[in-house]
Amino acid sequence: MNDSSSMALRTMNPSEIVETLREGLIVLTEDLTVEYASDRFLKMFQVDSYETVGRSLSDLGDGQWNIPALLDQLNEIVVRDVTLEDIEVEHHFDHIGRKVMRLNARKIVWVTDSAKRILLAIDDVTEAADHARELSRQRQLAEGIVDTIREPLLVLDDDLQIIAASRSFYLKFKVDADQAIGRNLADLGDGQWANAELIRLLEEVVPDDSTMEDYEITHDFPQVGIRTVLLNARKIFREGNNTETLLLAMEDVTERRRLEAERDRAMDQSNRLLEELNHRVMNSMAMISSVISLEGRSLSGDEGKRAFVRMRNRIDAIGTLYRTLSRTATVDSVKADSYLSAIVRDAVSAMEVSPEAIHLELSIDDIFLSTRVAVPLGLITNELVTNSLKYAYKGRDKGTLGLKVATNNDGVELAIWDDGPGIDENARVDSGLGQKLVDAFVQQLGGALSRTSGKGGTRYILAIPHSEIFRLQTKHT
Repeated sequence: MNDSSSMALRTMNPSEIVETLREGLIVLTEDLTVEYASDRFLKMFQVDSYETVGRSLSDLGDGQWNIPALLDQLNEIVVRDVTLEDIEVEHHFDHIGRKVMRLNARKIVWVTDSAKRILLAIDDVTEAADHARELSRQRQLAEGIVDTIREPLLVLDDDLQIIAASRSFYLKFKVDADQAIGRNLADLGDGQWANAELIRLLEEVVPDDSTMEDYEITHDFPQVGIRTVLLNARKIFREGNNTETLLLAMEDVTERRRLEAERDRAMDQSNRLLEELNHRVMNSMAMISSVISLEGRSLSGDEGKRAFVRMRNRIDAIGTLYRTLSRTATVDSVKADSYLSAIVRDAVSAMEVSPEAIHLELSIDDIFLSTRVAVPLGLITNELVTNSLKYAYKGRDKGTLGLKVATNNDGVELAIWDDGPGIDENARVDSGLGQKLVDAFVQQLGGALSRTSGKGGTRYILAIPHSEIFRLQTKHT
């Protein structure tokens, strides 16, 4: 220090130095009587100088400073000539409430009279202490939550250093805390977590404030063997927190994946067997249809031939289902469009109606039907289309036949119509057998069939609720 600086310090008023301090300062005699109190101290504890200076510390504020923890520490300074450094004392003052004070004190000797004094600096750290206490409480709570989570969990900092780990993590991967805490994830377990893609994704989660969900890794862990693990990562956002913390949760799905693979293999085998069965049924139905066709041709009389044609149509309708299954390589569901449109065209061909004479209007939603729905629906379609072909176009050169299948909020609706002369209400249509079959199939589907007929043609509408379709498609055989 140069001479000018020394001169400035010697000429500076000590009270000016004291008043620049953040801490409150009091000077005590050896019997702990207050000889001086700084303005900062007076403001900090909301007292006046006249009720402070000259009084024993223990008597201040009607005894509010009679704090054994503080007085014992100060008496140690008097007796043993020690110093106090960053000692925290907590006390409740009647007029200002609870305070946490950080104390620094030492004994000094006045040069002028060799008298001994105690300088006591007091810093109000109540807010900081409360904040630290809350952080400690939250840390303990977080650690408790982490340890109670069933799935393994790691807490990482922004450099992917392991801050904490759940008990289930240690148990699952057979590592100790001293092998994990403080280590980088890539170095954990001799590098068994050093998955380049995983590290890249985690490094993107923190800066982008995004999440990583269900990232799957399969690895041969030294202590536990080959495991398949789903990883989920999320950054913890805390307002005012300058550090970034990452939660990495793990779910061991090894057993689940094994069961899924076994199920898929069993399903593939079952599908192959069912596909083969469908193919054999299709061939059998085609053979039966051919035999009936041959028998029908050998009959005399139109009525007998028509009965055989209708029987063949019903068998062919079921055969169409299996042909469609075989063609699309499926075993238990068909597309409504290809299946029902084939039934309509086969019926036209079987009734020996010229394709050019019938204008088909087909509109079928792109939906799949399970075989439990497709069989009765196909047979209903076959019966109603056959009726139209038999009665609506008798004695006519041309006509229109329509089929529409659409889904709506209530379920599935099938409509079949023609532009024939309508049905005589008193006439017996197909001797009642076809209608009985239709009624039975409608009941099987849990639907409702309505018919309107007049000079403009005949229209059938079949409505099947979603609940009934779901029932049939999930019904066990």
